[in-house]
Amino acid sequence: MVTIEQYTLKGIHFLNEDALIIHEQAGLYGVLDGVSSVVPYLSDKKETGGYVAAQAVKNFFESLDQVEQLAEHAAAANDKLRELMQQAHVDMEKKDGLWGTALALVRIQEERVEFLQTGDCMILAVYQDGEVRPLTWRQVAHLETPAIAKWEEGVNQGLTRQQELHGTVIDIIRENRFKSNVNGGYGVLNGDPRAVDFLEYGKINRSRIAHLILLTDGLFWPVNDVPSDRSYWDYIAKRILLYGLEQYTQELQDIEEADPECLTHARFKKSDDKTGLVLHFNDL
Repeated sequence: MVTIEQYTLKGIHFLNEDALIIHEQAGLYGVLDGVSSVVPYLSDKKETGGYVAAQAVKNFFESLDQVEQLAEHAAAANDKLRELMQQAHVDMEKKDGLWGTALALVRIQEERVEFLQTGDCMILAVYQDGEVRPLTWRQVAHLETPAIAKWEEGVNQGLTRQQELHGTVIDIIRENRFKSNVNGGYGVLNGDPRAVDFLEYGKINRSRIAHLILLTDGLFWPVNDVPSDRSYWDYIAKRILLYGLEQYTQELQDIEEADPECLTHARFKKSDDKTGLVLHFNDL
């Protein structure tokens, strides 16, 4: 038996571009982080590309009658995104205009857990003895590092406004979009046929797993607030399990509210959308 703990909180923008996948009959659970195009886009319904992408993939997985290979389903969801963008006359050759979504997904079966990931959503398995095992890694971390360093350089040079600091890194952010679904870059579902080549997926033994934690990057704790003697993902997982997903999220938001110009904790916006899912296994 699995108990589901879920929470999502909108960031500074007018839409929450994150989403949850919950398909209990199929044992499917996931989190999505919609990625809007750098080139501005709004649908007739005033929806951003990131919102449309996340909702489309959510609806695709939640409507499955039969679940087979997760990677094949993700490929079909990616094709659906391509169709939607073509219908909206998006130029599929210009990556800074594409909509997309990161994804972390698990399928719970009797003896095993299957997982699939792209982008920088994370899946953490926590065992009965407290060991935390990351099943995924942040595919965009190596590309964000230079932008974060540039941001911190701006702070050290005396810039005090988030808008000014963002101006110093926007070229790096835009350039990174062209590194989606290529070697040396990162994977993301964005309608590009090569997206399927950059999916990460697999299966693990379910034995002795106590919890599975799925997170969008808005729920990552500030790195410089994690004690130096602690593993980063171990710290996050234990904090979530100790305080619960909602309180953890609210405490993280309090940190961001106290640093609105992103000077203490370098990041690209005051508050990102935050979505988490914790699956508690009760058959111990």
